[in-house]
Amino acid sequence: MKSTSRQNTIVQRLNIIRGQVIGLARLIEENQDCNKVTEQFYAINLALKKAVEKYLKDNLAVCLKSLNSKQKQSINFLLEEIIKNK
Repeated sequence: MKSTSRQNTIVQRLNIIRGQVIGLARLIEENQDCNKVTEQFYAINLALKKAVEKYLKDNLAVCLKSLNSKQKQSINFLLEEIIKNK
């Protein structure tokens, strides 16, 4: 599949999140202040939710076209879980 600017945006967001997770792990390893750790968990969670929303908004219709019935059921279940935990 050819990389598009939308895919690049998602990948860039995920790379930022990766850096945040590495930083969070470092904070935990160094027994940093609970407030700093909690703020980073919140920031990562929010960033990941935004990345998921962007990916689904940009790709869901195309993604669903190529799925069989069982795969669509699986996607629907996962989407319901994502939405429920928003």
